[in-house]
Amino acid sequence: MRLKGKVAAWFYGIILFVAAVEVPLLIVSVWIEPNLFGAVISFLTLVCVESLCLSIVMRNYVEFQKEALLIVFGFIKKSISYDEIIGLSVTKEPWSSLAASIDRIKIRTKSKGDIMISVVEKKRFWDEMKSRKPDAVIGLPPNEV
Repeated sequence: MRLKGKVAAWFYGIILFVAAVEVPLLIVSVWIEPNLFGAVISFLTLVCVESLCLSIVMRNYVEFQKEALLIVFGFIKKSISYDEIIGLSVTKEPWSSLAASIDRIKIRTKSKGDIMISVVEKKRFWDEMKSRKPDAVIGLPPNEV
């Protein structure tokens, strides 16, 4: 079973903001006041940030596999064995994570630390995890269906 990752409006805002800043700088550096160094920096910034952000929008999901939970977040793939999971909880912690939304689920593991994800269907994720890992210490489930 595969569940789509949640992408918040602020994440799309980052994509638009970078384009709104870098495209005009690129135009100025190429045509108005030619500056090769400025053009290269603007172009590389635009390509790198937009590629990273767009890959996250397009490749953002969790997949329940037979023995492990697969998390795909842009260019990152992480697999967590169900045996490794010791607990789940709902969080809004802003720390760096594999989530493009602040509406997150924290996955506690034995040896890999905490991993935060964000899925569109939190209740469905919760129910599937309960069926695959019933002995995990599971915090309060999400309210939305």
